[in-house]
Amino acid sequence: MSPASPSPAEDGGPEHPPFAAAEAPLWSPTFVQLLVAQALFGFAYATFLLLPKLLAVGYGAKARDIGFVMASFGVVSLVSIPMVAPVVSRLGRRRALVLANLLLGASATAFVTIDHAGFAAALLRGLQGVAWSLFFASGNALVADAAPPARLGQAIGLFGGASLAMNAIAPAVAEPIAAALGPRPVFVLAGVVALAGAWYCRRLPVGIAAAGSAVPANDFGQVARARAPVFSVLAAGALAAAAMFTFVAPFALSYGIPAVRDFFIAYTCAALGVRLTGARVTDRAGHRLTALAGGCAYGVVVALMGALGPGRLAVVGAAFGVAHGIVFPALMALILGGVSSDARPRLLALANGAMNLGIIGLGPLGAAAERLGYPPVFVATGALTFASALLLLLPQRMPPRRSAASGPST
Repeated sequence: MSPASPSPAEDGGPEHPPFAAAEAPLWSPTFVQLLVAQALFGFAYATFLLLPKLLAVGYGAKARDIGFVMASFGVVSLVSIPMVAPVVSRLGRRRALVLANLLLGASATAFVTIDHAGFAAALLRGLQGVAWSLFFASGNALVADAAPPARLGQAIGLFGGASLAMNAIAPAVAEPIAAALGPRPVFVLAGVVALAGAWYCRRLPVGIAAAGSAVPANDFGQVARARAPVFSVLAAGALAAAAMFTFVAPFALSYGIPAVRDFFIAYTCAALGVRLTGARVTDRAGHRLTALAGGCAYGVVVALMGALGPGRLAVVGAAFGVAHGIVFPALMALILGGVSSDARPRLLALANGAMNLGIIGLGPLGAAAERLGYPPVFVATGALTFASALLLLLPQRMPPRRSAASGPST
């Protein structure tokens, strides 16, 4: 397999010699550096998992207000999707990571100026959606470039695991700070870590390139359409995850449960356990079968949150973590496998757009929760997620490959 050459415009700097990803070890220095970059961005991002609670406790926000602010993440991010791939192409993937951290740091720090869950808070949360879009597209594309194709699912799982770890660490650090000092020091902490991430991403290597099945420009639409069921599962899964992370705190507060860190810690430990101990299963069992099983489990667990209530946060969090640890790497491998390096940012932008469509659903869910209560919202969201996973049973039609395939059949 002959490696593809890196773009001369990548980061505007000198090219490094490309390597054949199929022959490269997974744990290369570049891959380790990407894990560190993901962890820094992930800490700052995961601090805002507590934003619904901070808005409810610190600013007296109701479910409708919380849903409005949190949904803005998806709305603004979705609007920015057409610009993501061109920006990544123009800046290069490394500089796109730097920009993502700078946007996250600036918006996090600016949260100290808000005094209620209104338009300003929604705008800042929306900017975080743009930061996420840039980091998601450029970071995962770099991982796919650096990883051996036969271990793509494992590489994506571990990369996501670096961020998942922060879902436990960041709330565990931030929640006591907020309880003692209020929300503003938490916002400052997130901003500082994001700026540290921007500095670190400047140190990443410039020229990362990988071989893959060439997808000519006139075939890209067909490739994207073939992945439509996968995008649908991502959208439903994003809605389910957003509902869990957004409404678990106010749901628990309505039952007199003041702390939700047990949910996040159990979720993160379970997801990481799956990523670390079963990371190769995704590649060996087949990405489609793994995604189907994980997607169905995802829906069941979300419905159970509504049926069981918030009294078993650790149990539900652990089950949700297992499902997430299974489904996400498999879905991303289905999207990225067998395409050229140049096509990956475009596919990732579409994948992120699908997830943002799901996140936008937080607005209607917040209104429904205020009117009907949280349990019916969780049950209905879980049922939708389960049904969407069944779309993976549909046959996938792909255009003929123009060069040697890079990964295992899924």
